[in-house]
Amino acid sequence: MPESPIEILPLFPLNVVLFPQSQLHLHIFENRYKTLIGECVSYDTVFGINFVSEQDVQKIGCTATVKEVVKRYDDGTMDIVVEGRRRYHLHNFVKAPHPYFCGSVSWVEDVSEEVDDELRMKAVQLHNQFVSVVFAGIVEQVRVDDIRKTRAFHLVQKAGMELQQRQTMLAMTSENTRLQFLIRHLESLIPLLSSKKSVEVFAKNDGYIRE
Repeated sequence: MPESPIEILPLFPLNVVLFPQSQLHLHIFENRYKTLIGECVSYDTVFGINFVSEQDVQKIGCTATVKEVVKRYDDGTMDIVVEGRRRYHLHNFVKAPHPYFCGSVSWVEDVSEEVDDELRMKAVQLHNQFVSVVFAGIVEQVRVDDIRKTRAFHLVQKAGMELQQRQTMLAMTSENTRLQFLIRHLESLIPLLSSKKSVEVFAKNDGYIRE
């Protein structure tokens, strides 16, 4: 399989994990990132988000597009909503005539495989069971016939995963492997939902917003 071509991408390292087709609220206050987001809005371009854990920048990231500028402040600070698009592998940071980080990246693609319908339906069932308790009345349950929303990257947005677990899942290149990972995670969490305190912790931990 030929290697993906290397491209240069503006980067915004953060303590978050962004998935393709998911949305996140971001508060932009550093000058270099005000510049970056301003350029992305003006020219309709994307930037990359890499999860930073204890100063270690993870190599697998996800491109983001600015879906909405929610609020602009007098000092240039912004509240925005971004949407994840495409995964990439960060090879290294590069020097560029910009105040923000840039890196050389290649695109990450899934392996070619048939998605196991039993795994998909099991993941949807557990996801619906989880959100019906933790996000009751806020997050809608997923229909098994909704192909886009039954994908692992959509289901994981409301699954109570820790950041490192999310990063592990982001790096997987098999949908079946992601579904298996999600199923094992939800099967371990659901028995804990009898505790009101656990429910509150799971709800607070999940920072993704509803579409």
